[in-house]
Amino acid sequence: MVSHFELYELLERIGNVLRNEARQVGSEYGLHPVHVEILHYLQRCNLFSDTPAAVTEFLGITKGTTSQSITLLESKGLLIKSKDQLDKRISHLKLTEQGQTLVDQICPPARLTPLLADIEANNQQLVPTLKQLLSDMQQGNNKVCFGVCKTCRHHEIRSEKTFFCQLTQMTLTRDHGELICKEHEL
Repeated sequence: MVSHFELYELLERIGNVLRNEARQVGSEYGLHPVHVEILHYLQRCNLFSDTPAAVTEFLGITKGTTSQSITLLESKGLLIKSKDQLDKRISHLKLTEQGQTLVDQICPPARLTPLLADIEANNQQLVPTLKQLLSDMQQGNNKVCFGVCKTCRHHEIRSEKTFFCQLTQMTLTRDHGELICKEHEL
């Protein structure tokens, strides 16, 4: 039987390997791991979570690191920063086509893709187990959990193409339900 310490060691080691892979892949494009993480986050977040503040909170980095990283990523043509239409104090971040293409190429890293495919084919219980672990950890840390929208208690399916967010009182396309939301609640 596997001990909790052994499981922790495996998870910690996998995280370390993933960070090293991000460092290596990012350096090929002149990016640090935090830049790759920001781009990857922006590819997966919804319109309520695409702000510099949400990036800072999701990644657990300083406002200064976020600001400098956004400036660099903008200068490389990988993202665009724009003001909110209703509240000019809020900025939204969107990947450019070039940024989207880059994230598609490097996340997940090419060397990892076949390994993930093997796990997917051979271990149907792993994903639900990891999802439960993530959920338990998020609930236990008393912070914003940033979950996938369709798993939120505010998510209400309305049709094959839309859902209603009870929190924001907005009707959104089903595609938005696949994205990460800062306001997620279990």
